[in-house]
Amino acid sequence: MLSKEAEKFLLNLRLELITRGKSEKDIQEIEEELRDHLMEAEANGKSIKSITGGSVKDYIHSISQELPREKGLIKNSILFIIYMLGVFTIPNLISGDFQLNTSVILYNLGILLIGILGTLFIVKKTARKYGDSKKTYIIVGIFSVFFFLAMVGGQFIIRNYPGVILADSNPSVNLIVGAILLGIFIIGALIVKQWFFAILIFLLCSPQIIAKIATGGSGPESESYVIISGVMLLVVSITVIGILTYTSKKEDNKTSH
Repeated sequence: MLSKEAEKFLLNLRLELITRGKSEKDIQEIEEELRDHLMEAEANGKSIKSITGGSVKDYIHSISQELPREKGLIKNSILFIIYMLGVFTIPNLISGDFQLNTSVILYNLGILLIGILGTLFIVKKTARKYGDSKKTYIIVGIFSVFFFLAMVGGQFIIRNYPGVILADSNPSVNLIVGAILLGIFIIGALIVKQWFFAILIFLLCSPQIIAKIATGGSGPESESYVIISGVMLLVVSITVIGILTYTSKKEDNKTSH
């Protein structure tokens, strides 16, 4: 068994390699190789620094020639941005409440920046300081709750202050376009074998779908629609967090055995 210091270093290494766009397979191989070296070093009474160089960045620099380059990084980044835009647009299309205005654009850009960069920053900093501990999950959980509340609050703001309206369309047209795009995104995710993203976008759209069915086709102007979609969004958020926690724990158990 490795020491807590060594396990913490491996966790930080994994996080750093993920942010550098390395594939899961390459990360797994690098992590397993380093794990073997660390176990041998600790068994012989050597320090972790003698193997790693003292920091994650020093270690990555020392093996930079061996690190495979992720050829599809740019393509995957573009696809991910398109996917995220779909995540923020398709639910509104299905609800029939989509309107392209300056507030929507600023809101989506803010969610992308805070959601992706903010979460990445919080997870990396917290994991580096506390490792795989309860404190890490509590801090990340608190950030997720505040981020979710900010998303909900932002929706109320952009509905009351739309800014400059750039495009508007009929609710029925929005629903049809949203359903078509949802199908395309799900099929596209399944084609590239990303089942998690296929399930995720369906779950994120399900509050609007269920609210539409339950209220007989009403939209966000209906109080019943807002209540049902809000409750479903909370259920979906808990489900997604549960899935992510389960898969993360499963992966940690794999690497620790």
